[in-house]
Amino acid sequence: MTDRFDVVVVGGGTAGCVVAARLAEAGSRRVCLLEAGPDYGPLAGGRWPGEILDARALCFTHDWGRGGEDDRSLGARVLGGSGAHNACVLVQGTPADYDEWGPEWRYEVFSPYLRRAETALRGAPANTDRPSPFHFAVLEAAQAAGLPLLSDPNDPAQPVGVAPFPANVVDGTRWNAALAYLDPVRDRLVVAGDTLVDRVLLDGGRATGVLTSDVRRVEGDVVVLAAGAYFSPAILLRSGVGPEAELRRLGIEPAAALPVGETLLDHCGVDVAWEPSETLTAALARHEREHGVFEAHVLLKLASSACPPGSFDLHLLPWVTPQPQDGRYGIAFPIFHVKPASAGRLRLRSLDPSELPLVERGFLTREEDLMPLLEGIERARTLAATPPLRDMLGAEIRPADVDPARYVRETIRNYFHPAGTCPIGPVVDPFGRVLGLEGLVVADASIMPTIPRANTNLTTAAIAERIAETL
Repeated sequence: MTDRFDVVVVGGGTAGCVVAARLAEAGSRRVCLLEAGPDYGPLAGGRWPGEILDARALCFTHDWGRGGEDDRSLGARVLGGSGAHNACVLVQGTPADYDEWGPEWRYEVFSPYLRRAETALRGAPANTDRPSPFHFAVLEAAQAAGLPLLSDPNDPAQPVGVAPFPANVVDGTRWNAALAYLDPVRDRLVVAGDTLVDRVLLDGGRATGVLTSDVRRVEGDVVVLAAGAYFSPAILLRSGVGPEAELRRLGIEPAAALPVGETLLDHCGVDVAWEPSETLTAALARHEREHGVFEAHVLLKLASSACPPGSFDLHLLPWVTPQPQDGRYGIAFPIFHVKPASAGRLRLRSLDPSELPLVERGFLTREEDLMPLLEGIERARTLAATPPLRDMLGAEIRPADVDPARYVRETIRNYFHPAGTCPIGPVVDPFGRVLGLEGLVVADASIMPTIPRANTNLTTAAIAERIAETL
């Protein structure tokens, strides 16, 4: 690998693939993309593992590991990032979500980048045209319970309702950002897989490149961190960019005193689950033999009593999980608060780049986040009691007889949408440039100052589209 480039992009997830590809397309600069996990090459090469390409189920084979206090995944370590593992939900937040980020990111300005990202990711109206009988029943029951069928779940004029969710799925393949963005420009840049970055090299307040965990220098005029909301801040902290007291605790000489990692945002939620009836089990088994089962297909956008008028603050994502060991199926209604007020933080455990950061979720540190989830549980129960779902479900498994508030406090979990650890304003300027340093840019979900009411992959791709344009 040549060790001198015009731009070094760190992290080959959604954001990194977008930035590297857009810069390579321009053809005027030499670009290197560094990814900690494997690079399986172009799709046509036939090297991608089947479970990554199969959009029917979540994948965890290339997981970074579990660094949180709740023992939850920190995402995928592979080119394509968590977009190579996820459910391919391609939805956007409300205009108000983006307006919160400042004039440079207001919805009127940002929406063309959302559309550009959706086009590049080959967004489709749904992940399959053969949904399971369970998801068919959910659609019917939701409408019977009074929810409108949304013609477009991304239409700001339709904040509440039910529909198959838009998805980056092409003929059953999970169309991650490596396939969508990198494959067309592979010959115009250098992609280095299995390359873990330790820190950014700084000289007199300017980034000059990065140092890898095996002590290789990769020099660049511009360094773009796109390692995600867990690992971009970790790299900055090891580089001496962060809260001064935290850096000195670790024995790091501060280069820039900024509140890196002090705010970690994510959506939070719980599962409500039922036993499937024998009728549903037989119908799902038949469908699985003939078509396979997509675990998710339908999204309900709901408004709690605390939600501002004309918006929503809950996602309900009905889920079916085949259980091959006994031929049964798990049926759950995950319900997520998508505009929580609570926040956590991220810190380093040590200076070792192979050691995962310590993730403190901070869920329910603001008491007002509890009530929307309690209402979400009741909405899920109402849905389950509405025909045709009523005759397809048996006993409630979770929370069943457990007090709902206690259940939420004991089982609350994340939605795999980390954001906000290097936010616009305190850490970076409106275009991701790290305050007080030259040649260092952050271009991923960590720059979100507030979290949108949406699965964050599409928004992250759009952020990277916009920042690539400014480089």
